[in-house]
Amino acid sequence: MTRKNDRLYDVAHMFYPDGRVVEQAKLHITPTEVHEWNMSPGDGLEFFETEKGKIAMLTCYDIEFPEIVRMAKAKGADVIFCPSCTDDRHGFHRVRYTSHARAIENQVYVVTTGTVGALPTVDFMRANFGQAVVITPNDIPFPPKGILVEGEINQDMIVTADLNLELLYQVREKGSVTTWRDRRTDLYPDWETK
Repeated sequence: MTRKNDRLYDVAHMFYPDGRVVEQAKLHITPTEVHEWNMSPGDGLEFFETEKGKIAMLTCYDIEFPEIVRMAKAKGADVIFCPSCTDDRHGFHRVRYTSHARAIENQVYVVTTGTVGALPTVDFMRANFGQAVVITPNDIPFPPKGILVEGEINQDMIVTADLNLELLYQVREKGSVTTWRDRRTDLYPDWETK
């Protein structure tokens, strides 16, 4: 959490190899964060250029909103990082299942990680339910379940994977489904035109 101008924000940080640190405040705040923790939502979506490609960071509840991920993809993000803190299986599965949906809808990688363990003296953190996973679109040449790698549930561990952006570009162009290209902008607005 970060305090700015007497307001509390849930902020994700990314550390570049050269020492730069960038931030993305969580954009969608859960009822618990509003009523119990007095948290404030961030003001906008940031995009980050890396040597490997363009990314966005959406924290936990953010991934449950298709519009913000669509906006990230329209701005060029190929990878969405989604740190998460869920204290029960319901919250964990909401984040997990919507991460799969966002990867399929936008033909992007979604990299999630969750808190594990317990902080018995902190309300709403007495238990955690989490797992690290790298999610892919569900199309050939990706794994059939859309999981490139995953850790063991509720285990403190790190997972790694090589993300092949060229495969994303190929699937967007000639996949068995082309969800990004086939969106119906004549029926609903598109972030690319804004």
